[in-house]
Amino acid sequence: MSGVYFHIPFCKQLCHYCAFHKSISLQAKEEMLECFKKELKYRKDYLGEESVATIYFGGGTPSIYQPHEIESLIDEVAKYFTIDSDAEITLEANPDDLSETYLRALQNTPVNRLSVGIQSFHDEDLILMNRRHTGKEAFEAIRRAQEFGFDNISVDQIYGVPGLSMEKWIENLDLVFELDIQHISSYHLMFDPNTIFTKKLEKGQLVELDEEQSFEQFKYLIDKARENGFHHYEISNFSKEGFISKHNSSYWKQEKYLGIGPSAHSFNLKEREWNIAHNYKYIKAIKEEAEFSEKEHLSFYDRFNDFVLTSLRTYWGMDLETVRKDFGDQLYNHCLAKAEKYIISNHVRQDGNSLILCDEGVFISNDIMSEFFWVEDE
Repeated sequence: MSGVYFHIPFCKQLCHYCAFHKSISLQAKEEMLECFKKELKYRKDYLGEESVATIYFGGGTPSIYQPHEIESLIDEVAKYFTIDSDAEITLEANPDDLSETYLRALQNTPVNRLSVGIQSFHDEDLILMNRRHTGKEAFEAIRRAQEFGFDNISVDQIYGVPGLSMEKWIENLDLVFELDIQHISSYHLMFDPNTIFTKKLEKGQLVELDEEQSFEQFKYLIDKARENGFHHYEISNFSKEGFISKHNSSYWKQEKYLGIGPSAHSFNLKEREWNIAHNYKYIKAIKEEAEFSEKEHLSFYDRFNDFVLTSLRTYWGMDLETVRKDFGDQLYNHCLAKAEKYIISNHVRQDGNSLILCDEGVFISNDIMSEFFWVEDE
């Protein structure tokens, strides 16, 4: 099983929290589409003989392309790879793009999963984040997609936003669960470098939400999601039975994936590769058949640290027998030793052969995972 990811690097306006590669200039939109297709041809051997189980259009704002243009990229994947008959094909979309006309056309493409960037149903928060839609438009967009037969829908929500009270967070989640969707991706607001939010924070124009308040919002999300039949299967992701994101799970299960487009990442079990994060340099390189990516060969310990990072994010956890089989007794004993204090503090639990983060551990997951990493001079 492998996946193909398209990074669509265009947005109509910039969200103030977003650190992903994107541009609000749409001049290269058509040219970029052709470069995606050329890159697919150049890299047709990257996944070996494996079939494609997932295709994911992320960004940026993939719904900036019309359904027939998205379908043309799926057709292009089919030229060079075998796509599984039950492949999960996801389109990230902004609510205001999901008009009746758009959804009617999308209904006739192979896209079978929508990931809708709502973030909040409160207009004051959406204005603060510089989102393009209102809360009402977001709610109506999901209802409209359901009317057009889309029955595998994920929505994004952000907690820890400056000024987000627990009352407003509860109202956000009440509306999410009222929509009866299948999947939720919910992230804590990050103040990444070079974002407008970070610049405002540094100038004192924003006040970061207290960590305790953020934790309470996260805890409420976990509890409320479980009450509504969702599995908390990864740090930031919740799904109804049978609706785990197959594409994102391939990252956490260490499966191959091919990334197409500027800034897209690829992984073939031996190397990590990432494309240049610049639209015009990417287009120029693709057209000239020049180098457009960088590679990093993964050492034995790199692969172990990747395994720690990806497996501990999930509800199936880090399998210790896999550690012993693939990485040897030294790293197996290393994991047991590192786990001990976190098991005692109820941040990690051992379930059979697996080490799994408890709810309290999920909130400090980065600190825990970094302790399990192997530094080569240890």
